[in-house]
Amino acid sequence: MKIYAPFLIALRVAGYSFLMFVVAEIIRFDALYPMEDGYYGEISFTEFSQEIILLALFVLYLVAGKRFREIQPVTNLLSLLFLASFIREFNFIISWWFYLVLPVFLIFLYLVFRDFKKMRQSVNRFFSLPVSAWFFSGFLITYVFSRLMGRSSFWRLLYDENSYRLAKAATEEGLELAGNVIMLISAIELFIYIRYMKSKEQK
Repeated sequence: MKIYAPFLIALRVAGYSFLMFVVAEIIRFDALYPMEDGYYGEISFTEFSQEIILLALFVLYLVAGKRFREIQPVTNLLSLLFLASFIREFNFIISWWFYLVLPVFLIFLYLVFRDFKKMRQSVNRFFSLPVSAWFFSGFLITYVFSRLMGRSSFWRLLYDENSYRLAKAATEEGLELAGNVIMLISAIELFIYIRYMKSKEQK
C-alpha cells in the first residue's frame, strides 16, 4: 500500500477538507440556533464536538501505542493529556474536576519515570514521522493560539464592552475545535502509517 500515492493523497485532502467544512458548519449552527445558556456556552454543539473528539483522541493514541511499540511511551502521555482535557471540559458541572485530573497527572508522572530510558528514543521516533506535524499544528492551535485569540483585552479593541464577548467566544471556541480536528487527523494519519508499516513487515 503506497500511502503517499497521488490518488490516496487527493482522497485524504478531500476527506480532511470535509472535516474542516463540518467544523465551520457546527460553529455557524451554534450562531444560528444558540442553546439555553447562550452563544457558544458549555451546552453547544461546538463544545459537544470538542468533548467527543478529545475522548476519541484519548482512545486512539492509547491504541496506537499498543500497535506501534516504538512510540508507545509518547502516545501514552499524549493520551493522558487528552483525557485530562476531556475531564476539564466538564468544569461547568463538576466544580471539583481538579481532583479527577489529579490521578491522571500522577499516572502521567509515573509513566515518565517508568519509561524515562525509552523516552528519548520514543520522542525522536514520533517526531520523525510526518504525522507529528499534524499533531503539533493542532496542539498549537488548540492549546496556545485559541487562548491568545480569546483574550478579552484584544476583543475590546474591536468591540465595545457589551458586544465583544460573542466574537471572542466564537473565535476562541471555533479555533479550539479546529485544532482538535487537526489532532484527530494526526491520529488517523498515524493509523494509516502503522497499517503501512505492518504491511511492509509482512512482505
